[in-house]
Amino acid sequence: MPVKKIWMVFLTFVLLGAASAAFAQKPTNPRTLEFTPSVDHAAASGYTLGYFLPGATDPVQTVSLGKPTPNAQNVCTATINTMPLAFGLDYTGKLKTIISPGLESEWSEPSNPFDRVPGHPGKPAIK
Repeated sequence: MPVKKIWMVFLTFVLLGAASAAFAQKPTNPRTLEFTPSVDHAAASGYTLGYFLPGATDPVQTVSLGKPTPNAQNVCTATINTMPLAFGLDYTGKLKTIISPGLESEWSEPSNPFDRVPGHPGKPAIK
């Protein structure tokens, strides 16, 4: 294989690796959650989001998302607050569909992992 071709193959793998790493980065302090609604969305009273540590079967915290309206692409968007979560840990989110008190789905598959880190302060003004 000529040297030029070897360099082209190498460069392609380097660029693909860099692109994969960029897409694989974990969100930090996410503020928005997107999900496909349940097939029972019409009967649902809302959704619950659980924050999970890796491998855990129970969430460290849950929050009610209400019942977001799906957009034209059938995707629901909800604003979330990760501030109550502990710093320096990896989390995933899982959803439950709530039909009525005591009647709910199992937890969904986990989301992509995300980090909770301290937020930076605002810009100081020296006066």
